[in-house]
Amino acid sequence: MRDNINILVRKFEIKDWFEKIVQKFEKIEHLRPNQISIVIVGDQRIKILNKKYRKRNKVTDVLSFAQGDIDQKYRLPADKYLGEIFINFRQTKKQSKNVKDEILNLLIHGYLHLKGYTHDNDKDMLKMKKLTKKIILKIK
Repeated sequence: MRDNINILVRKFEIKDWFEKIVQKFEKIEHLRPNQISIVIVGDQRIKILNKKYRKRNKVTDVLSFAQGDIDQKYRLPADKYLGEIFINFRQTKKQSKNVKDEILNLLIHGYLHLKGYTHDNDKDMLKMKKLTKKIILKIK
């Protein structure tokens, strides 16, 4: 997981913070290292992924790809690998003055999608927001 922290994160001097947050997150959620992958990307990469896999030709802030979405012959048991979370670093800067809080929010949001949560309706959206808030309080 920590291998995917790229130059954008280093440039804004949050690499150490990000690694600590990921470690806390793994501990709170009882995840083993490498059970999820977190990839920090920019606008161009996330737009390509969004178009290819969601058929939406636009920039977004976070994408999650659950291990269950992977072709059956490549799947690992869910207790070994949940999936990937792509966080658009440039979008976090646009969406919030507090980049760290926004990254944490998107990390949890993506993780909840990997666990099967959706926000297709108001009830589900509210549930995800409550769970996100609960996890953030545990981490901080």
